[in-house]
Amino acid sequence: MAVCSQYSRGVFAIFGLYDKRSVNTLTSFCGALHISLVTPSFPSEGEGQFTLQLRPSIRGALLSLLDHYDWSQFVFLYDTDRGYAILQAIMERAGQNGWQVSAICVESFNEAAYRRLLEDLDRRQERKYVIDLEPERLQSILEQAVSVGKHVKGYHYIVANLGFKDISLERFMHGGANVTGFQLVDFSRPIVIKLMQRWNKLDQREYPGSESPPKYTSSLTYDGVLVMAEAFRTLRRQKIDISRRGNAGDCLANPAAPWNQGIDMDRALKQVRIQGLTGNIQFDHYGRRVNYTMDVFELKSNGPRKIGYWNDIDKLVLVQNDNTLSNDSTAMENRTVVVTTIMPLMMRKPLLRH
Repeated sequence: MAVCSQYSRGVFAIFGLYDKRSVNTLTSFCGALHISLVTPSFPSEGEGQFTLQLRPSIRGALLSLLDHYDWSQFVFLYDTDRGYAILQAIMERAGQNGWQVSAICVESFNEAAYRRLLEDLDRRQERKYVIDLEPERLQSILEQAVSVGKHVKGYHYIVANLGFKDISLERFMHGGANVTGFQLVDFSRPIVIKLMQRWNKLDQREYPGSESPPKYTSSLTYDGVLVMAEAFRTLRRQKIDISRRGNAGDCLANPAAPWNQGIDMDRALKQVRIQGLTGNIQFDHYGRRVNYTMDVFELKSNGPRKIGYWNDIDKLVLVQNDNTLSNDSTAMENRTVVVTTIMPLMMRKPLLRH
């Protein structure tokens, strides 16, 4: 009924979130009424016509990273708040490649249960983890990993979300464990720099939370507004009347009567192609993000460092630069090294003119 209430007010599109319990109902309503749903929530399974998914899928990037590391045995920790798409992809690839995957749902676990689980897995010599959890659970299990000493050299964690820089990893930095993840928002891009300049000037008393950078989910929300604004501009240029006059549809009719211009709005949204905080914004026929790029990061002793990127075309590309060198190797730069030996064990060759 909440959807019908909004519909009766003459909305042109709905911007909102869903979870695993509401996603099917909400997308079904929008499909029946021809009202587009623009959402930063997790990509839904299936092919709904009137849903625009701002959040890119992490499936391809995660599988490429697992192939790169050549993992054949690891633990997959997950919750079901975002559905089962990643779990299904992992298990399908495991069947193809002969991986040994211990998939454990931890959505009902508390901190003590996390500690018991990690200690039990440690006794089984499990050192490699893929963690696909909502941010609160992710932060909690990482904290428990530190508390039981599982953040040291020999452990490797892959974090399966799109905001690696959003995670608090200070306690991991000096432990020695390898932590790898993905970053959708590139803070070196001009559009992001410009926003951050304005963001940093905000009064923290008036705008609580502005003392830290926006999360990637907030960036998706920002981009959603840009997408809707661009779609309206497109319709205006094409002189398409999308007013809710005349046959505006009827939510309570049996069957529900859709909005006549809903298809025009849906088409305009899916034709949007702009640059936003989350990079290139473009959609396929089903409203899913395409032609996007996400960076791959590893945690170093001095903080997160970019080690590569992934996109639809190039797949996983690793980059080499001076910043990825270890502290030991960089410490040798601009140093004079004195080598001492005993003459009979070496040959002395005079230099030219000396």
